Amino acid sequence: KSQFEIEGGDFLISKRQIVHGACGVVTDDFAGAIVSNEYSILRCSPELDLNFLRYLSHTVYFQQTCFHSSIGVHVEKMIFKLDEWLDWPVNLPTLREQEKIAGFLGVVDGKISGLRQKEEGLKRFKAGLMQKLFSQELRFTRDDGSDFPDWEEKRLGEITRWSSGGTPSKDNPDFWDGDIPWVSALAMHFPLISDAPLKVTKSAIGKGTRMAPRGAILMLVRGSMLYNRIPICVTTREVAFNQDVKAIVGTGGVTHEFLASWLRANESLLMSMVTGTGIGAGKLETSELQDMPIQVPHPEEQRKIAAALSALDGKIAGVRDQIAGLETFKKGLLQQMFV
Repeated sequence: KSQFEIEGGDFLISKRQIVHGACGVVTDDFAGAIVSNEYSILRCSPELDLNFLRYLSHTVYFQQTCFHSSIGVHVEKMIFKLDEWLDWPVNLPTLREQEKIAGFLGVVDGKISGLRQKEEGLKRFKAGLMQKLFSQELRFTRDDGSDFPDWEEKRLGEITRWSSGGTPSKDNPDFWDGDIPWVSALAMHFPLISDAPLKVTKSAIGKGTRMAPRGAILMLVRGSMLYNRIPICVTTREVAFNQDVKAIVGTGGVTHEFLASWLRANESLLMSMVTGTGIGAGKLETSELQDMPIQVPHPEEQRKIAAALSALDGKIAGVRDQIAGLETFKKGLLQQMFV
């Protein structure tokens, strides 16, 4: 009475999460799987193409009908009313036109999928190259072909300067909505960082937060995200940052490009150093980080390593831009086709 078998080609709607877009087509891989009565299971009539429905479900109109067919005082507790939703009108082209629309959008999806595979391939290649470079399995030579000197072993704290950030009082409007990016974990998604969702004013600097210079390395050292990845960014302008982030500036003949790459190459080791339990927990101890041994090459070899990795970052960013462009194009098509 409460468990149901699904088939390939079914269309599932989550009664409690549809306001967040929780619906989709069951692929043949999931045929025979079981869902509870928290789901509505629908099957297309002969006049409705399944792939057309799949794309229709991504449109604003479809999502609005789902929202307006749900009741509840809190968005997280809204319940989907299937009978009300089925009364909403929908403009339905002929079956042949549905197939053409779905087919064209499928081509766009195929291109996006291909680019995602290319991006992942470049990331894997970069990870392998970093492993070989920082293990010194692969070495660069001088421009005249001669060898660079052996790498010197240091402690991370010997060649860096560290500073902590903070949060200005949110009760003081003079500290917020300025033009200085205030970096938290939410902004640390890419290797280079120049902006953040929240911004502070000059008045906030020294009164709860501080500035990191251009070329500083920002590393997240607190938060549950650390169990999945270690966000590490290099600033391309002066920014402020919060208490969950450390700003690291290279000294003693180490470049920020090399140091950031070395930290990313040792992400697995850094993740093994994360401590803490419970919701929101996760911490990297500054003293342990500063005590990490690091092999430091000649400054010119550092620049060659950074240039090689930067070139790969450029290729990855280029592919990512292509994906974003195609996704914007697809979104525009959905909006135009389904109005």
